[in-house]
Amino acid sequence: MIENKPRILFVFAKRAAETSTRFGGFVERIQKNGGLSYATADYVALEDLILEVKGPKYARVFDPRTGINLNDYDFVYFKSWQSMAGIAASAALFLEAKGIPYADEQVKSNIVGKTATYMKLWGAGVSVPASVWGSKSALRHYVESLHSDYPVIIKAVNGQKGQDNFLVKNRKDALQIIEQAETEMVIQEFIPNEGDYRIGVYGNRARWGIFRRSGGKSHLNNTSAGASAELLDIETVDSNVLDLAERAAMVAGLAISGVDVIEHKTTKALFILEANQGSQIVTGVDTESNMKAFDEGIKDLVHRRYVRKSNRPLQVIGRHTAVTIEGLDEPVKVLAKVDTGAYRSSLHVESVDLIEEDTPFIRYTIKDPLNGTLHIRETSEFRRAKIKNSFGIKQVRFVVGMRLRINGVQYKTSVSLADRSTQKYPLLIGRKLLLGNFIVNVELGK
Repeated sequence: MIENKPRILFVFAKRAAETSTRFGGFVERIQKNGGLSYATADYVALEDLILEVKGPKYARVFDPRTGINLNDYDFVYFKSWQSMAGIAASAALFLEAKGIPYADEQVKSNIVGKTATYMKLWGAGVSVPASVWGSKSALRHYVESLHSDYPVIIKAVNGQKGQDNFLVKNRKDALQIIEQAETEMVIQEFIPNEGDYRIGVYGNRARWGIFRRSGGKSHLNNTSAGASAELLDIETVDSNVLDLAERAAMVAGLAISGVDVIEHKTTKALFILEANQGSQIVTGVDTESNMKAFDEGIKDLVHRRYVRKSNRPLQVIGRHTAVTIEGLDEPVKVLAKVDTGAYRSSLHVESVDLIEEDTPFIRYTIKDPLNGTLHIRETSEFRRAKIKNSFGIKQVRFVVGMRLRINGVQYKTSVSLADRSTQKYPLLIGRKLLLGNFIVNVELGK
């Protein structure tokens, strides 16, 4: 029996050597890391595609050299396309007309470069550093006549790995850099910092992260410029950082994104430095964990759109919904509040204690709101996470896996254990469970 697997196509701008990480080598490394086992994967170059339209009902996008036809795939991921934006946008519009999902929406909108993304983020209320950009003559006039606040960052709009990125301390140096630049530049406020976050938002969800610190010889936190990088447990990262990264990726139209978040050293305000197309996934720091997280995101996107269309439509729920907690001595039924503003789900527990033994474990107690029965659970499979409570205060909570049944369907998800005794609803359902499973209709459950 031939296994029916979804087909994924990876699209690159230019053809390269088969082993290049900018072409076939990218897919090969993901597969060698154990990824894409759930699908068959191919790759193609935009420069090789033919786009053909005949009459109102016939069109195709294909590579006559390899026979690859975009219509044959269940999911298409545009890995690189900026240098051939017109063809990429045309291919994306073809996929959209055919009902074939792809990543990312940015391909169609032709938003290329940091400055266009800055403006879009700003328009959506996402915090970005104060920035100024324009033609060389316009920037020269601005620096000569209007700007007096130093130091600033002057960097190439489409720079990579910290290249053409300068910390400028006076007007004279700023004018010299602008005059000598051979590419479009942006002037940006300098944010004092202890480092920055690179968050991998894969499949619309923050799944991977590192914290980068300057090596002390440069203002740059890029590892390519000598900075150090610490791999993070994504479950313990400040939820404000994760929420901001996910929101920035969404606004930029990216389901797959590498988002750089920086915190002001004094004010603690968070800013988005960049939301790019998921660069340095198979190269750079901690590639094994990064590739694994990337693959989980791709799998989630494919599963969400490929599997669901045949056997599991999205459920529609309201502001509140009945939930059964399974895996206890007996199922416990509770009424839950649905909160699209919360990242994780949260459950009220009567008590939770950490038991420090050779293998640490936690013991927590869930109370059945219907009959008052106490259910005591112990598990060594737990994590700690920093979570902001309803009063805006950050707390460290224990996070455990749970099985929740909603409208007859069982879902496995992570839940933080909290004291919700002052809240009306013992269970709060957050985006991590909602995404890909539910549509929230606020008209229901009023």
